[in-house]
Amino acid sequence: MAPRWIASTRTDQGPRLFMADAAADFAHLAWAVADGIGDDWEPADAAALAAGAAPYAALSGGAACGIAAARAALQDYYDGCPRGQEGDCVMVCAVPMSQRHGGGFDVAWVGDCRAYVVQDGAARQVTQDRTQGERMRQYADPYWATIASSHDHIVTTSVLRDEPIDSVRITGPVQRLMLCTDGITKVVPAANIARILTVDIRPRHVTRALVDAARSRRRGTDNIAVTVIEARTP
Repeated sequence: MAPRWIASTRTDQGPRLFMADAAADFAHLAWAVADGIGDDWEPADAAALAAGAAPYAALSGGAACGIAAARAALQDYYDGCPRGQEGDCVMVCAVPMSQRHGGGFDVAWVGDCRAYVVQDGAARQVTQDRTQGERMRQYADPYWATIASSHDHIVTTSVLRDEPIDSVRITGPVQRLMLCTDGITKVVPAANIARILTVDIRPRHVTRALVDAARSRRRGTDNIAVTVIEARTP
């Protein structure tokens, strides 16, 4: 029997001047989280527009189609705008796959928004950050890896620009899926994220725990948007 998906989304502006992270869903069957690049009105508008456009298209065409639809929406919105004055964002989008194909999720992303899944009681990251820092870690010269962390804030793909859209299909039963911005992942250790995601509590408590972990001891100063989706079999 097909699972019924329940979800919780939580956003937190933090000390930033603008809330440039956004999250949206369509019919509780497709979800997107977006992170505006910068702390200003335009990134905030871009993230909200992208997050609103992606789930509708993803439901019929897949997660990558959702991001492509968000890209088309932003490019149309900023058509004729002087270069450098447009808003831009990164994002991750997810939609459940048909039980006919084994279930699971279709996930697509640009930039450093992330997706994590819980399968068989274990949590794992299924996206790979598209940042200059991550690219430097792949260089053959180990010197670049030593300074890569200082370049993790520079994204190499985004929604507005015509750059590759990454995607992955997670097959088989998925107990939980989390989509989030780097306001979570830049400050909460991977082990802590995994521990919170695998606790047997409702999604709304999971999102609250993740935001609290990012804000504890005033470590996190970025905007946050996080969505946790859980399978409930009727």
